[in-house]
Amino acid sequence: MSGQLLRVVSVHLDVEHGQTRRNLEQLVWLCRNAAAMGAQIICAPEMCLSGYVFDSRRAISPLVETIKGKAVEALRTVALESQSFLVAGLAEKDVNTGVFYNSALALAPNGQLVCHYRKINSEARWAAPGPAAQENVFQTPWGGIGLLICSDVYYSLLPRLAALKGASLLLTPANWPASGEGFPLSLWRLRAMENGFWLLAANRGGEEPAIDFSRAKSCLIEPGGTLAKSFSSVVDERVKVFDIPLDQNGHVPDLRKERLASRQTEQYHRLYCNISKIGNLTRFLALPEPGQLDVHALAPGEENPVEFLASLVETLRPGGLVLLPLADYSDEDLKRINYFSKKANVAIVGFRNGQNRPLALASRSMGSPMKTGFTHFPVYEWGPARIMLADLESVWHPELALAAAKEGVDLILCSQAELSKDDELMLTLRPIEQVALAAAGRNLALVSLIPHGHGPGRGSLAQAGHMASYPVDTRLTRSKTFLDIVDYPGLFRKPVLTSAWGPGNRF
Repeated sequence: MSGQLLRVVSVHLDVEHGQTRRNLEQLVWLCRNAAAMGAQIICAPEMCLSGYVFDSRRAISPLVETIKGKAVEALRTVALESQSFLVAGLAEKDVNTGVFYNSALALAPNGQLVCHYRKINSEARWAAPGPAAQENVFQTPWGGIGLLICSDVYYSLLPRLAALKGASLLLTPANWPASGEGFPLSLWRLRAMENGFWLLAANRGGEEPAIDFSRAKSCLIEPGGTLAKSFSSVVDERVKVFDIPLDQNGHVPDLRKERLASRQTEQYHRLYCNISKIGNLTRFLALPEPGQLDVHALAPGEENPVEFLASLVETLRPGGLVLLPLADYSDEDLKRINYFSKKANVAIVGFRNGQNRPLALASRSMGSPMKTGFTHFPVYEWGPARIMLADLESVWHPELALAAAKEGVDLILCSQAELSKDDELMLTLRPIEQVALAAAGRNLALVSLIPHGHGPGRGSLAQAGHMASYPVDTRLTRSKTFLDIVDYPGLFRKPVLTSAWGPGNRF
């Protein structure tokens, strides 16, 4: 580290619904306060001038702004005065078409518009979705800065694209109320970890029809997933300063190279297939008839996993599935596993340590793996489910889970010797990609289901010496929802891992 710091500021504005003049005045005042604190990057919330909740185009029509309108000119003046990069979200009207968007703008210290992003997961009642291939990473003296709006971060491929395009820091203007399940902080932590960038979420306070933002949090998250700081509008301070230590080159340090290195793009081609309009996935993908599958994941602690299995096998209902942790299973262990599988009429799956990489193992009752496009990950069918076996490092990449979901996989199984707290977070939230997941380690085991709405799904978690059990209903896993407005070719291009800033870039 060089000892230099990048000062970034979140403007946590208590937005008043429909009061654009008041909100603009308050925003300008707070941005000037931020500049007085030495801010180099200032980020304001999503739709911070109009408010968020509108039920029709007619309702929001008096409040939309244009890129060359008075409100944006006022923000441009603030950027010039403060000599800061300024990011803010607004309800935008395109002057050429009259189309409305939920947008965010980035203004450079010289007032130049350096990024204009339109939200893709847009408000269905009044806004058009932004185009898939938007340029939402802009260059600064400190490296590439990415820009995504609120729930766009929920869909993993959009943050992944920002990382691939060179974002060391992702700015997220948001209108995202807090939930009792630690959401959205847990999701923001996962996105920072899996992509290896910093994430600054600029959330808001106040209340609107049907939504209370008073506990909504703004935060800065480090590339390793550590929550550097967070706050909500319950406290008086509405301008929050975060300092990011820079490297010896004066750039924002990231972990993108390490995080992106193990991507296996040759395994991901299924993810760009559009199956959102297929009503019956069972018939379309020739899947097993749906039903309920009892899934059990074992966390045996220090006990031999096979002995731990032996103590539980009498409690298992026929037709279920058991997942074991990664271990040095002997040939005798494998014989016993197959015996227990036949005796209890259950499938038993795990990973066995191999010379170069873990070797997938499945009881003989499951038969041979299917022929699919996943050359590294065996896929089986058992009872009402299509099942994939995958190693933990591969599951850390959301592309694999999404590709598997579009291949009709109902459940991904992952076994490891030990699972960390970060692994637990990732494995709990990975079913956002529309596939259930079970994982087993000696110290921890879990079963996690596909969520409904923007939050984690249901499931079961077990500590060492216990078994996580939960029924996976594949009638539900066959009903999948995907965001298909994605720059899919961008996922297969070579990642940008260095800053493109040069002598010609001066603001």
